[in-house]
Amino acid sequence: MNIFQLKIMAANKVFFEGACAKIIVSAPDGDLEILANHQATVFAVVPGIMRFSEDGENWTKVVTGSGFVMVSDNEALFIADTVERPGEIDKIRAREAKERAEEQLRQERSRREYLHSKASLARAMARLKATSKHF
Repeated sequence: MNIFQLKIMAANKVFFEGACAKIIVSAPDGDLEILANHQATVFAVVPGIMRFSEDGENWTKVVTGSGFVMVSDNEALFIADTVERPGEIDKIRAREAKERAEEQLRQERSRREYLHSKASLARAMARLKATSKHF
C-alpha cells in the first residue's frame, strides 16, 4: 500500500500529522480523493465532512470549515478554519447557528452578507450531519 504524509491544521491547532493512505475532502465541485503520488496541486475546500485513512481500510471522519489542500512531493497539507471530531460538536449550538444563518439568508442584504450567511449555513449543516446517526 502506498502512503503519503498528511498534515491537517485548523486555525487553532495541528489536528493530525502522520502517514496516510487516502483522504477525501469536500471541494466546490464535489468530493475529491487524494492518494499517494498525487500530482502537485492546490485546491479550495468547502465546509463538509473530510475522511482520511491511515491504513486504506479504516476511516477517520471529521467536520471541516473552509480552507484549502496543497499537495506536493507525496505530502498533503490541509488547512481549514475549523476541524473537529463529531463528538466535539454541540448539536444544540449547531442547530441554532443553522437557524440564524437561514434567517439571515431570508433577509435582503448585501452580496457580501449573503455569501457570509451562506457559508455559515454550510458549516452548520456539515456539523449537524456529523452528529446524526447516519454519519
